[in-house]
Amino acid sequence: MQKRNPMGHEKILPLLIKMSLPVMLSMFIQSLYNIVDSYFVAQISEKALRAASLSYPIQIIIIAIGVGTGTGLNSLISRSLGANNQEKADQAAMHGLLAAILSSLLFIIFRFTLMDGYFDYFTKDPTVKAMGMEYLGLVSGFAIFSIVQITIEKAVQGTGKMVWSMIIQLLGAVINIILDPIMIFGLYGFPAMGIRGAAIATLIGQAAGALLGILLIFSKRSDLNINYLNFKFSTNIVKEIYDVGFPSIIMQSVHALVTTIMNLILIRHSEMAVSVLGVYFKLQSFVFMPVFGLSQGVLPLIGYNYGAENKERITEAFRWGMRLSALIMAVGTMLFQLFPNQLMNMFSNDPEMASMGVYTLRIISLSFVFAAIGITNSTFFQGLGLGKYSLIVTSLRQLILIIPIAYALSFLGLNFVWLAYPISEVIATIVSVMLQKRVKVEYVDIL
Repeated sequence: MQKRNPMGHEKILPLLIKMSLPVMLSMFIQSLYNIVDSYFVAQISEKALRAASLSYPIQIIIIAIGVGTGTGLNSLISRSLGANNQEKADQAAMHGLLAAILSSLLFIIFRFTLMDGYFDYFTKDPTVKAMGMEYLGLVSGFAIFSIVQITIEKAVQGTGKMVWSMIIQLLGAVINIILDPIMIFGLYGFPAMGIRGAAIATLIGQAAGALLGILLIFSKRSDLNINYLNFKFSTNIVKEIYDVGFPSIIMQSVHALVTTIMNLILIRHSEMAVSVLGVYFKLQSFVFMPVFGLSQGVLPLIGYNYGAENKERITEAFRWGMRLSALIMAVGTMLFQLFPNQLMNMFSNDPEMASMGVYTLRIISLSFVFAAIGITNSTFFQGLGLGKYSLIVTSLRQLILIIPIAYALSFLGLNFVWLAYPISEVIATIVSVMLQKRVKVEYVDIL
């Protein structure tokens, strides 16, 4: 396997581009979906946009389960293939898919026990709550589609087949984009379902992507030989998946927690600020998603060559990942600095919301290049199976620093709250660089 897998011998930069571009393209389409979805929801009303924004933290957790399980699976599969251990890679894939299915039960429990109280905590507006209950009730009740789709995408990436990973995600996103206006506004004979239609369109897209992914990994096109008749449950394999995957879940979920707490901080000043933050998260995905896509090319390269004990290729993959990520983030910063009015006008014509959004985009985008460094270092740690270092860095970025800084700055006024993002990124970047240098010093022991 090591001899015929290009991750072990092709030139790093062309290979990284070839592996990353499909994922970057699919994530760009996913970002486009996020923008389109929010755009159409905003056309219903500002209250509908606020309901979707309040639902966002729970959606982040759903995605976090899929991304975390998939990232751990990606790392284990690529390392197993690099070590020429096909059986372990196959068993890992079976364990990962089963874990994805079982974890979706958590959100069904949330749907019927905690969701009502969740919305009561954030809004007293009955219209906003009713819209949120309708939207999030569907998304959380059928979270299995999203979690399975994402997990399979990552498993396929672990084998180096980035084009298939792209196709899986593209299918779901494109179906979603097409169905959004049809189901929200009632086109072509469909009833107008409003925010409920947005949720249904999302679920249909995710279900289609998950189905395609399942068909793929059970087919001969996959480098994995998945056969549940040969399944042998192993706590060691589960542990290896979540040694990397659990920190990733925590890192992703921290974003949900931070968004929730930030909403509470912002509501003290203005409920409209919650909508502005929601718009920002949709817009920034255009910048962050390509970087995450690039990292999905870097991760299996580092993991494979770690398994193959090729230090030089690990170092080269890391350096190119860092350079390209910083370049993408620099371009994103320029866009947010130069065209914030145009970006905000996509979602609202309200002068107050537009003014607040312009300031917000310019301040938070100062953190982008620093975020590129942190993301690349986290990918480096994950590829080596050092998930705990990724957890440290992201916890600093998204929880340990940002919440107390935002809370302290909130006493100076709303405009100061947004400064918490660049301040946190700078500090976390310094720590991530220190950890990365420590790992490089200990390379001999790692390999």
